[in-house]
This record gives sequence, C-alpha cells and structure tokens, in this order.
Amino acid sequence: MFEMLPNYWTPVLPVSELGESPVSVTLAGEQIVLFRTQSGEIRALRDRCSHRSVALSLGRVTPSGCLECPYHGWQFNGDGACVHVPFNDVNKINLSGLAVSSFPSQVIAGCVWVFTGEGEPSAVQIPHSLKLPNTAYYIHREIWNTHWTRVIEANLDFVHLPFVHRESFGQIAQSALERGEVLKFQVRDDCARIEVLTPYENVPPTFALEWHQPNLVVVKFDDMGFPVKREHFFAVPINEHQTQCTIILQMGEGMDTQIQQFAAQEFIKPLVEDRVVVESQLGEIPTMAEECHVPTDKPTLLFRRWYHQTIARQLVLS
Repeated sequence: MFEMLPNYWTPVLPVSELGESPVSVTLAGEQIVLFRTQSGEIRALRDRCSHRSVALSLGRVTPSGCLECPYHGWQFNGDGACVHVPFNDVNKINLSGLAVSSFPSQVIAGCVWVFTGEGEPSAVQIPHSLKLPNTAYYIHREIWNTHWTRVIEANLDFVHLPFVHRESFGQIAQSALERGEVLKFQVRDDCARIEVLTPYENVPPTFALEWHQPNLVVVKFDDMGFPVKREHFFAVPINEHQTQCTIILQMGEGMDTQIQQFAAQEFIKPLVEDRVVVESQLGEIPTMAEECHVPTDKPTLLFRRWYHQTIARQLVLS
C-alpha cells in the first residue's frame, strides 16, 4: 500500500472537518476512513469491509465508538478488529481473522496525520513552526489535477515569481529581472532537507524556501512584517493524477479572527496562479536526462534526485 508515498507521516484532513460521522479520504491511491472512537480519539482504517469490500465510510459510528459497516452491520473498533457480527454465533467465528487494516494517526497543527507504512511507525519529523497550539494556524486545502512532485517543484522555485506571480508577490523579484541580474542561490542541502535562501536583495535574508521529506515546502516570511509568519505547503498525493494541496499558515499572535481570515485568504489567492501552470505539466517529474536544465534549477534538481533515488526506484522494484 501507499507506493507513491511509503513510510511517512502526512496530513490528510483538518480536524475541524471530522465530526460524528466517518470521513473517507484517498491517500497515495488507497482509500482510508477516519472516525472518532468513544473516547474521542481519531482512528484510521482501510475503507473496505473485510466481508464484502463495502466502503466503511458509508456506515456509522456506534454509541460504543465502533465503525459499523452499512451492508451487514459488522462492527470494527479503532484498531480494526472485528468485534461484532450480527445474526452469527460468535463461538463459531474466528473474529481475529475478520479485521481490517489500521493505520497510526495523530493530530498535529490542526490536522489529522496518517502514517503510510507497516509495523511500528517512525517518529514524525516536522519543523518547530508546526508544533504550536492548533489555534496558531489557518488551514486551507484544495485538489490539483497534477502529480504531487510537480507541486513540490513549483513551491521550491524562486525563479518563476516575476512571471507566474507578476500581479502579486512576484513583484519582489521585478527589479532584479529588469536589471538582468544573474541569480546566485545559497542552497543548504542535507539528507532530509533543502533550504533555499532568497537571491533578491530587496527582501530580508530570512525569506527562504525549505523542503522537508517527503512532501512539505515551508515558505519563511520571518522578519518581513507579514501577518502570516510561515506557510507550510503539503503536496499530498491522492493518486497519480491528483494532489491534495494542504496549506497550514502560521499566523501572527494576538490577531482578531476576522483579520486573520482576511490575511490568510490574501496569501492563498496566488495559489490559483501556480495551479494553472502546474496543471498544464505532464505526469510526475522526469529523470535528470529528460527536459532541459540551467544553473537556477539547482534546488528542484536536488529534489528530483531524491525522488528518483527514493520513491520512483521503490515503485519500479515493487
């Protein structure tokens, strides 16, 4: 399972969108159902009943906090164990053989995160800016019709700003473009992270792009005086052709709720400009030998190298 994004923690749904009813989400080609147990914990199961493969998300959460299949009433607890089969003698049934797959989940920065692997999950690796109380964030998500790797590249690229975002924040690069500057990036690269510091002289040096394995790009607006401190952009694969873009904005402290919402929407508007361009691209990012490259492509080429060595190779082997 989860061949497009194996063995990683990733956000799949804002907590505010999960009420008393189960919710179905698609993650890396797999259907998952999220629901709350009797104690209020959020659990994630494969969204298929082990009996007749009906979507469990069409069922209900029982008063005891189990997920009930809408077809024959089989009930599953938060660990995926089958605990009730109506009209059958439980002494003649091996309930342990009727379980459905469960996946580790937790709440971080106002979102439900799911681990896309088997066995004991690894510790979640996130920047400090995602470890604040849930009230520190504004969350927005939308679906783009493109491969998730194309979305990461778009968010890890300074050079497209004065062209794609000509009428919005791309103006910070306009003077450098008009002077015909040759941009020299300062790129910090380690095994799990790529940081690209701004090449533009008229913005604070703390303005930077930072990629974290596998699907997060953080835009750092530190010291720029904006109401949004940092933008956390997750490209969550739905399948090979669709990506759920989840944006978690770290807002400034002490802001009025209405002002916070207005400021957040102003930061989200330019996404439409990126979306039009990125959705015109074809498939996943290709290998280094395909497409043309220039020196300013260094940050995205580092991401391509990681992707083809880590994810694409695993897809071929599987």
